[in-house]
Amino acid sequence: ALQKEKDVQIILTTHSPNLASKVELDNLIMCTNNDAYSLKKGLTKLEDKNYTFLKRFLDVTKANLFFAKGVILVEGWSEEIILPVLAKKIGYDLTEKEVSIVNVGSTAYLHFAKIFLRTDDKEMNIPVAVVTDLDNRPEKKDDSFCDKKKAEKENSITELKKEIDNSKVELCNTNQWTLEWCLYKSEILSKLFKDSVSEVHSGTEDFQDGKFEETKFITKLRKDKGTSPLDKVKIAAVFSEKIEKRSEE
Repeated sequence: ALQKEKDVQIILTTHSPNLASKVELDNLIMCTNNDAYSLKKGLTKLEDKNYTFLKRFLDVTKANLFFAKGVILVEGWSEEIILPVLAKKIGYDLTEKEVSIVNVGSTAYLHFAKIFLRTDDKEMNIPVAVVTDLDNRPEKKDDSFCDKKKAEKENSITELKKEIDNSKVELCNTNQWTLEWCLYKSEILSKLFKDSVSEVHSGTEDFQDGKFEETKFITKLRKDKGTSPLDKVKIAAVFSEKIEKRSEE
């Protein structure tokens, strides 16, 4: 009703992500750092395709980005579960710092990041981190990576970084395959991660009784093309619990 054309202008202030997710994006004005930033077309780097995408996918679970002092855009549930725990482990309580983790559910993070990129002379001064991986699968029998595909992925990341250059948006990417692969390879976190995989999949022959079959794990992770044989979300939850427990000991 608020968005219907009328002979009177209505200005509504809110802290409700429910309302913010329903209002047309170019009708929104973000108020932060003692200033106001209209998201009207032409004032941000959002293009028509971005407005169309966000109208469909910027729901109430993501609209908290309008009210945060900092934003971390992630690709999936595992990152959303693990990152706050890792941050707290190194001394940063994201809730206390009013930093929102926004799970975009895909690699479509640039649609959301462009909300914070201006074409006018105003600087929004809200730090935004995009956390992503190289998503380059090992393809050879020795589990090594294809150099050509890796170079293509790296070039794509470089081009994205150019698009957000000289802004408060930062692309933070690994040079590895995926989150689970990075944790598996980590010098510090590998054991906790392997224990988590074994615990979650203890009912299978590959991981029962605390066993962790390296080759079987890689094979299962490789098959992740839609439906993964690994329960990544549950693994992330168990892994996070183990980190929290380790912090309390």
